[in-house]
Amino acid sequence: MTRLGKTEKTIFGVAVLVLLLFSYFLYDDSLLFPKSNQSEMELIGSVATSQNDVRRKNLDTFSWLPATREDKIFDNDSIYTGDRSEAQIRLQDGTLIRIAPNSLITLNMKNGQMMLDLRYGNLVGDITQGSQIKIKSGAEEFNLDGGGKIEFKKSHSGNVDLRLLAGKVNYQDKKVRKSLEKEQPIAVSPQGVKALVKPTVELLTANNATFVRENPDDKMPFNWRGRGNIARFEMEVSPTADFNNVAVLKTTTEGKTEISEPLEPGPYFWRVKAYDRNGEIGLSETRQMSLLHLNVPVITSPGQNAEFQMELEVRDPSQLAISTEVRWSADSMLKSYHWQISQDEKFEKVVKEGNSFVQNTLTPRLPSGTYWVRVNGATQDKKISGWSAAVPFTIQVTAKKEPIPDRPELIAKDIKFRLPRPDERRPASEMAPKMEWTSVAKTRGYRVQVSKDLNFQKPQQYDVQDTSALWSQMEKGQSYYRVYAVSPKGQLSPPSEVGSILVEDMKPILTSPQLMEPFNNMSIFLQTQQEPFIWLEWKKVAGATGYTVEVSDKEDFSRILYTSTLPGNRYLIKSKVPLGKIYWRVRAEAQGDTPSTWTDKREFTVYHQKNETFVK
Repeated sequence: MTRLGKTEKTIFGVAVLVLLLFSYFLYDDSLLFPKSNQSEMELIGSVATSQNDVRRKNLDTFSWLPATREDKIFDNDSIYTGDRSEAQIRLQDGTLIRIAPNSLITLNMKNGQMMLDLRYGNLVGDITQGSQIKIKSGAEEFNLDGGGKIEFKKSHSGNVDLRLLAGKVNYQDKKVRKSLEKEQPIAVSPQGVKALVKPTVELLTANNATFVRENPDDKMPFNWRGRGNIARFEMEVSPTADFNNVAVLKTTTEGKTEISEPLEPGPYFWRVKAYDRNGEIGLSETRQMSLLHLNVPVITSPGQNAEFQMELEVRDPSQLAISTEVRWSADSMLKSYHWQISQDEKFEKVVKEGNSFVQNTLTPRLPSGTYWVRVNGATQDKKISGWSAAVPFTIQVTAKKEPIPDRPELIAKDIKFRLPRPDERRPASEMAPKMEWTSVAKTRGYRVQVSKDLNFQKPQQYDVQDTSALWSQMEKGQSYYRVYAVSPKGQLSPPSEVGSILVEDMKPILTSPQLMEPFNNMSIFLQTQQEPFIWLEWKKVAGATGYTVEVSDKEDFSRILYTSTLPGNRYLIKSKVPLGKIYWRVRAEAQGDTPSTWTDKREFTVYHQKNETFVK
């Protein structure tokens, strides 16, 4: 660092001194512009009180000097009060003038009469009884006399507003003289004097109104009606009734405004000020309002990243889906809800959505995958809350493995079946080989296979519902069959044991037997009336397994004396028979087959020794 030499130090010191000197001259120019000789100036009053920033300046000086208590006030002195500052000037005649903050006045004597030039701001003057003061504001001048307390206010329009606070004061200008009425302000303007009507404000938005915000910056409308020559309105919102802490201040020229500033939920007070063009201020009543924030619902179920796993018995893979319950908690102001389920977190792929009037819902069936769910609500007057936080969950649905059915057990293992003849009458159940097996639980039916070989290379195949089946497409000879149980999903059980089916050719039609003895129309003589021994004989018939014989004493066999079925081809009549003509006939029979037709009847005549017709 380079040190300053002696010369540099001298120059620097002189510069600082000059800077300080000029700074002082900016504050007090009395050395540059010497005051006029006060002995030659007319004393018009003094400073009675001075608070904070109060300054005075004479017309002949350039700078403002602090005005302190007991300072003298001379003709053409100007007094200025800054923000939160005020002063009181006592004139020689005892009149006391209080200067409000942010005001500027000039006092001078004109023709032996005090004249007060109000540049801007507010004054309160106590006029001594019998005194007179002239007021100037721009080009307007007027006199006040009498004794009393009066308020002066210079409005933004340039008019001077006067208000009599106490006593009796007269107003006079070039055109009119009148006595001021207490608390009835008047406006002095180039157009003359007129009564000053204070603006009024009527609030239109209801007291104790409740505003519900869906979002922190939702607008809240307020309305009022102003009366008077109003230039602007100021609306104030405060959490306290004294408005010491104003949370929102809105300025507008209309009788309405909207508040979008963020506010904490709770009760608030509000009011409106009306400023007219004469500077008068009208204040509305204070009303209350409440602010509520419409909180979003909170999903309580499913939890974050919940997983739902389940096995289902389904026939179609598209049926692999389940429903899940969604629950949430919500503000009591919400009366209905709307939910969405999406396959992405941004809800660009919404797959399901719906409405509910309660705080839960059952989702539609959802296949396996990851989903997000969210809910919003609506108040009774259709205000919509924001969406809840999206909650992800996963569904995993798999097909339940179906157990293999038990194998059926054959009831008919070895089946023999003879093909029926065209003329043969049988029940429908006996017109084809009948295969039977035991029932198996939890099946939808059975699969039957019939094959000519034990390996079932090219089997005939049938799906049936019952536990039996007729083989209508039967083939002659030896065949084999087996049965599977079929599950609801089509899964086959192990096969049953193998059964056999033997289909025989149809039997020939049984022919009637050929009768042998006794010959037709033969006579038989009996020696006694004891039991006879008469043999009936016929030829055997191929395929017959037995024969039925009928013996009658009636040609039409309407009365049968004896009948018998026997395996052989002879029948012995051992029982007593009546004398006279006897008739007999025979038919062939086979087990499971239709009997043959009856033979033609034969007859023989029985005689004995006492028979009167006996020939010796």
